[in-house]
Amino acid sequence: MITIHQVFKGLRTRVNTYRCKKRLGRVGIGSRILPHCLLKGDSLKNVKIGNRCLIDKFNVIECSSRLKIDGKTVIPELTIGNGCNFGEYNHITAVNRIVIGDNLLTGRFVLITDNSHGKFELEDLQKHPSNREIISKGEVVIGNNVWLGDKVSVLPGVHIGDGCIIGANSVVTHDVPDYSIAAGNPAKVIKTISQ
Repeated sequence: MITIHQVFKGLRTRVNTYRCKKRLGRVGIGSRILPHCLLKGDSLKNVKIGNRCLIDKFNVIECSSRLKIDGKTVIPELTIGNGCNFGEYNHITAVNRIVIGDNLLTGRFVLITDNSHGKFELEDLQKHPSNREIISKGEVVIGNNVWLGDKVSVLPGVHIGDGCIIGANSVVTHDVPDYSIAAGNPAKVIKTISQ
């Protein structure tokens, strides 16, 4: 039997998803964005979410045109495939390009970012971090059927292949080939299954 609480919770989710659809470029059929998610940035229309995705409570989705290359502003892109399921308290931030394939599953407190605040140079380090220039070492691409455990951080310029598992608390700083398990800080490939 469905309770009043379940009906109210479902209604809140539908209302929140509808509100988010108006701000984002695309939210696919059957996708749900739970309440208390934060949408940030001036380029939210460049965020595209596929069908049947779930974005759990307290996620932050950020898409900002704050990156300049050769004096020109880069148009950021954040694309999420079909059937993705994001746990609570995730943060996805794009100023360059993030592409997530189908059926991603994340734990809680996951960070996926294609940018950072400033370079490791004395001039930058003498500034408040929020006043440093936003830089990107490259796009982030995550393949299909990937599982990111709790508290995983995926850093700029990283490509994670299809069917990968990234262990909890890992910091992914380098590419991970298809069908691999990687873990650690920095994450190292532990095992790969060849096709």
